[in-house]
Amino acid sequence: MSMKQVFVAILTLAMGAGAMAQSGRDLQDDGLKGEVKRVDAVMYEARYDLSDNLERGDQLEHLITEYRQNGQRRSQTYLSVAEDVIFRTRYKHDGFGLTTLEHVVDNRDQVIGRTYYVYDAEHTLTEVYVEDAERQIESRLLLKHDAEGRISQRSYNDQAGEVYKREVYVFNADGTVNKAVVYDRSKQKVQEKRWEYDEQGEPTSYTLYDYTEEEPEMFVTVYEREYDSHGNWTKCIEYEVLGDRRYPNYTTIRTIEYF
Repeated sequence: MSMKQVFVAILTLAMGAGAMAQSGRDLQDDGLKGEVKRVDAVMYEARYDLSDNLERGDQLEHLITEYRQNGQRRSQTYLSVAEDVIFRTRYKHDGFGLTTLEHVVDNRDQVIGRTYYVYDAEHTLTEVYVEDAERQIESRLLLKHDAEGRISQRSYNDQAGEVYKREVYVFNADGTVNKAVVYDRSKQKVQEKRWEYDEQGEPTSYTLYDYTEEEPEMFVTVYEREYDSHGNWTKCIEYEVLGDRRYPNYTTIRTIEYF
């Protein structure tokens, strides 16, 4: 995979992270509590050994996020397994503290992409678009909000400006996302996503209903987390549920430094 493909893939994942994300306020978007200075997150393969004990496998991803004391992201650094910098994201903010621009640079400090955040007169995020190194738009995300200011709909646009996917969100009484319904280009329902949460407001399960095949399929993922004294999770194990068994996929360890 080329550097450009890696960049676009990760930015696409970031644009679709969750209905409560992307307010433009960084600590809030990242779901962090307290005066966080640095988050060092490493994802590993998770698996059972021959005695059915959970063990940590190979390292898969490594992301370091640094924040200013006012809660704004300073930078994000994506590292390879060998701890070499793959690329780094640097952030710009406006006078209201909102994220307005991300510069993505490679390990030679050359710009390989930009992400722009657009707000309305009430400082509500309405659009996010991604440019490549040649300043060509790779993707565009349009957002609608409900009366509570929550993202109620995401429309994903391709390079030609046409909507290829739309997600509509339904909320629980506490403001967490209950479900997201996904529609394709022809406005046909193709997926439905549902979440359940723990007391800290983090997902404990995620269920995906896929209607793209003749026989609909259901995929279930569950999460086990450990938390620090600030209420931020420091360890998360992700399991795939098949029948009455859970099979571990990933273990993510987060080392969080505070001001």
